[in-house]
Amino acid sequence: MKNEIFWKNQGYKIRSELRGNIECEYLIVGGGITGVSAAYFLAKSGSKNIVLVEKNYIGSGATGKAAGTLVLRGEADLGDLYKNHGPKKARLYWQGLHEALKKIKKVILEEKIDCDAEPQDTLYCGSIRKTHVDLRHEYTLEKRLEKKTKFLKGDQFKKELNTNLFTHGMLSSLHGLSVNPLKLVQNLSVKLEKYGVKIYEQTALLQTSQNIAKMEHGTVRYKKLISAVDLDNPIFRVRNQKTTIAITRPLTESELVQTGLKKKKIVYDSKKNYNYFKVLKDNRMLFGYGIILVHKKERRTDLHIPHLRRIESFIKKLFPYLNLETEYAWTGNFGVTRSYEPLIELENDAVKISGVGSQVVCFMAAEHVVNKLLGKKSKMDEYLKTIVE
Repeated sequence: MKNEIFWKNQGYKIRSELRGNIECEYLIVGGGITGVSAAYFLAKSGSKNIVLVEKNYIGSGATGKAAGTLVLRGEADLGDLYKNHGPKKARLYWQGLHEALKKIKKVILEEKIDCDAEPQDTLYCGSIRKTHVDLRHEYTLEKRLEKKTKFLKGDQFKKELNTNLFTHGMLSSLHGLSVNPLKLVQNLSVKLEKYGVKIYEQTALLQTSQNIAKMEHGTVRYKKLISAVDLDNPIFRVRNQKTTIAITRPLTESELVQTGLKKKKIVYDSKKNYNYFKVLKDNRMLFGYGIILVHKKERRTDLHIPHLRRIESFIKKLFPYLNLETEYAWTGNFGVTRSYEPLIELENDAVKISGVGSQVVCFMAAEHVVNKLLGKKSKMDEYLKTIVE
């Protein structure tokens, strides 16, 4: 087994660092999906003189280590949204997630972004044992919004997923998108350059003062700033979580038929610390598990062995009739808030986005803050809190 990230993007060339002193209208700090998406929305709005800086390389943080499962349910279920915010805001938030996922698909299509994108159904699984989420209740809430959502059990469920580990599930039509997250963010960044966005990698921000950002070998004088640095935001509300991902060998066609995954789908269970999996473009399987809170400054990326053992045990229980060995495995860090909703801080002409978690929400939040900086009305004002300092 290789203790390394599976995602690769052959042919991508890391850009040079910023050297010298420049000026811009908009400075974006952070080359993950949030920062790159913000640059995209700015450029598409007609804004000019946009600069993006990344301390390592585009996608080197949480984005490039993620599973690439873009789903409507990130870390929060509909039941959670109803409980925390009431029916009206929960429905608006769900609608916003829908629109964000559609926009991601549209951007990938229109910009011809090579990222192994495959729209997929999602299957939310439960068992007779006590779980964190009552799928029947979750289904009732979703059915009010989604006519095509189905509740499956018995033979109907077995056709979608041939396992004895789960007894029932909720099948949602095209609620997911499987991508290679590294290729998505890096190749989108390449497209930005045709819109005039200037990108500097290997360029760490040291400090900002009076609208001047200082780097090791240069400065950027800016008018407006978007900080999309996730865990590097020192605020205590953003917590540091580790999770682990494993990749198996490719499955044969007969094995895919046997598992019920010939028609690919993104699958996850209803435990609090949940398992999730999907079939990749080359028919390998990706499995993810585990959330462990660590110290905010903890940045080690060594493989979390207890998580890996849980994944391997889960695979054997899920598909005891297959011999699926792990070929790649890695552990990554990402930032979240307690509510698993993005933290958006606005102060004059500077905005910070952090603790987002889900890449669909990253995309949604990026569009929201761009609209705020441009002085435009954002449809997301109803369900994305902005803290004004």
